Amino acid sequence: MNLNESIQKALRVLRVCYKPTQEEFYTTLKVTGLGMVGIGLLGYVITAVFQLLE
Repeated sequence: MNLNESIQKALRVLRVCYKPTQEEFYTTLKVTGLGMVGIGLLGYVITAVFQLLE
């Protein structure tokens, strides 16, 4: 792949991209936040279980 092909592919991606609407942004924010909380809770539960088993 040469430089010209790389530039063409990058431009194609930029043409398809768009700024998210406010609703899309908040939905992404909520899903990401819930995922972080879920992973944190899972880590807490695993730590608590191992503490109880000691």
